[in-house]
Amino acid sequence: MTAKKEVSLLPESENPNSFSARLTKWLTNVGRVVIIVTELLVVTAFISRFWLDRRNADLSEVIRQQQAILATTKDFEKEYSFLQQKLKIIKDFYANQPDYSQKIDSLIQSTPEDIIYDNMSMFRDKTSNKIMANVALTAYTEASIVDFITNLTLNPDIESVDLNQIDKRSRENKYSISISLVFKTAVAKKT
Repeated sequence: MTAKKEVSLLPESENPNSFSARLTKWLTNVGRVVIIVTELLVVTAFISRFWLDRRNADLSEVIRQQQAILATTKDFEKEYSFLQQKLKIIKDFYANQPDYSQKIDSLIQSTPEDIIYDNMSMFRDKTSNKIMANVALTAYTEASIVDFITNLTLNPDIESVDLNQIDKRSRENKYSISISLVFKTAVAKKT
């Protein structure tokens, strides 16, 4: 019988305490540790992938919901900004308009009780930049008409008074009066 020969890559005659033997042993042990740590990292990454996929799906769903909310509020935001622009235009328009309420209050204070306003229009004259008014009214006595015109001429807010027309209706016993007024540019302060 023939004896089987074994093939060994490691030399048998080498001293186990030699530098090359110790280096080979150390590299083998370190290689095993590196392979084990690498395998642990790969398995951990593989397992964490399931958790990360679930988290990614949840975040994607949240993002889709928020995008849907933003898409639904987009039209509202456009309407809101358009309304803000309109309000700014209106505010700017009225900021440049004269305060007609002070002029009307001044005119009311000069009016006797038995005079009835039929029609009144107020406007700013473009050439003189003064506020003017055309007033149509009804009175039942001549004394009321005289008191009204006197009060208007004495009113510190009114610059001029022009009596355009007085008509007496005999059947109804009343007077129809048309007056044009020019107000002063600065209203006097009342104390």
